[in-house]
Order: sequence, then structure tokens, then C-alpha cells
Amino acid sequence: MSICNFRCHYCYLSQRKSSFEGLQPSIIVSPELFGKSFSINRIGGVCYGNFCADGETLLTNNIELYIKAFVEQGHYAEIVTNLTVDKILEKILSFDKDLLKHIEFKCSFHYLELKRKNWLDKFAKNVNKIWDAGASANIEITPSDELIPYIEEVKAYSLKHFGALPHLTIARNDRTKRIEYLTRLTLNEYDRIWGQFDSDFWRFKKSIFGKKQQHFCYAGLWSLYIDITTGKYRSCYFGKDSENSIYDLTSHFPSVPIGRCQIAHCYNGHALLTLGLIPNLKTPGYGDIRDRKTLTGEHWLQPELKDFFNSKLYLSNKQLNPISKFYYYNRPFLIKLKNYTKYKLSKLT
Repeated sequence: MSICNFRCHYCYLSQRKSSFEGLQPSIIVSPELFGKSFSINRIGGVCYGNFCADGETLLTNNIELYIKAFVEQGHYAEIVTNLTVDKILEKILSFDKDLLKHIEFKCSFHYLELKRKNWLDKFAKNVNKIWDAGASANIEITPSDELIPYIEEVKAYSLKHFGALPHLTIARNDRTKRIEYLTRLTLNEYDRIWGQFDSDFWRFKKSIFGKKQQHFCYAGLWSLYIDITTGKYRSCYFGKDSENSIYDLTSHFPSVPIGRCQIAHCYNGHALLTLGLIPNLKTPGYGDIRDRKTLTGEHWLQPELKDFFNSKLYLSNKQLNPISKFYYYNRPFLIKLKNYTKYKLSKLT
């Protein structure tokens, strides 16, 4: 998916030349088969799924049908969106109330683009439509250098329309090997300016940003990164796609943990780590860092969804024994050693 109606200067996707080719993905399975592929019996329990495209998610053809098929299995869905595609939003909000309780919208508050397009009121109305329909919404803004002159304006608008300040994410520079902060400020200046939003989400992301995770990670066993167009999957955001498809119902659901993290820091640890993929790591709940209490005492997240988001994977899944953990943690090294041994033997013969 590489279609977006925004051109945000800080977007990590806009740093890639391929991000705006206008390619509409073709999903190879029907919504019905998509839902069956994620049945509770097959997976082993209720799960959380994040729907996100390399562009604006709700511009993906028929995406609402796949989201519906997923939550009809009993799962919870988070939809990443800039909240400007009214037609598809209305379709999702027409779902049964019981399904909407399982849906949360991560509303990307691209303030400068919304202001440029004169869509600020559209965004605010859609956020409130979500709450009125019985679903959950949280508002997240990117703390970019260009936004600094508009901070007071953003705060006033947010308190008026959302009852609370937006949460902050971190703008990252994907062009650097260590995935660094995308800012010209020093970290002290960065903290001083953006700390005024009092965002638990931002605080947690900062606490893990740039820190390589050394403990055993269950990504690949307790979580998957899936391309829903093909059903190909990876243990995590980085790595090679599988040869198999998740849509092959004759096969077992994938269950190979990544063990040792191979990248500079957890790419989207705000979700992966708070949900408990690394049992040794103490973190706040995902629901807690997504939610806000409004000026009128209400909450952005519905109580049932927030409670599920706060649950930990290590409390509902069996952990591996020490021998298995040792094998998977050292698997990259063992594979390299095996390949090196084969190479040396081939030279000898």
C-alpha cells in the first residue's frame, strides 16, 4: 500500500522513494477466509491486531470488511489512520455495538497537514463520532521541530475538542542505522519543549528509544508481523518473509520465537514491549499509555478494551524451558557457524 492523502515532512514513509507510487494492494483471500485464518481455535485465544498501511490505512480497498472479519472472531483491533476518509469510517462505525467495543482508532493528529487542507474540524468531528458510536479513539501527534511554533494552538484545540492533550510519539529517522531521533534539537531541549504535554506514551517510548533489548523476546511465538495481501509473515518488523502463507489453513499457526533482537532498539516497543513479549522487562500497560482522562472525567478508551490492552502475554502464554530459550537466543550465531562449517568442508573437499 503506497497511497496517502497527506505529505507529512516527518513521516518515516515519506523518507522512502517507493512510498507514494499509488499502488493499491490486492488481497489474495476473501474477508471470510481472512477471518477463519485468525480463528480463536487456530491461534489459541483472543488477540490484538494492529491494522496499518504504508500510507493511509482507510484508503485500502475493502479494508473495513477485513477488520470486521477479524473482530467477529472475538479479537480486538487497532486501526492506524489520519481519520480523513469519511466514507470508510462511517462503514466501520455502522458495525454492531458489540464489535465496536473491540475497536480502537489510533488517530494520527497531523496538525500542520490538517491545517493546510482546512480539515481540522473534519478530524475533530470524526474523533467524537468514534466515541459516540461506542468505539475507542486516542489522539497521537508527532513532536516535530516544525510544529513548535504552533504548540499553544495545538493544546487549546485539543482541550476544546478531545478533552485532553494529545499523546506524543517520537519522530524517527529511518535513514540512519540506529534509527535516531528526527530533530535538530538537543535531547535536553527536546524534553523541555515537549514534556509539557505530560504524555505517558511519549515517556515510555523515550525510555526504550535507542536501547537495545538484551533479554529473550517471544516475538514470532506470541506475535507476528503479517502482510495481509499475501499472508506472508515475519517474527517481527525486521527479517525475511516466510515462504508459507498464514492463509494455508492446513498448516499450524507459526510459532518460532525471535529470541535475540537483531536491531538497534525495539521498533514499535510501545506496543510489543508493553504487551509483554519480553517477560523480564517491567512495563506499564498498553491501555494505560494509550488512554487519557478528559476534563469531564471520561476516558478515551472503552473499559473492556483498555482492560484487554493492559493484559500481558506472559500471563496467558506458556514460556519456554531454559534449553529451548538458549537455542532460539543463539540461533543466529548457530546458523552462521553451521554455514561457515559447510563452507570450510567444501574447501577441504
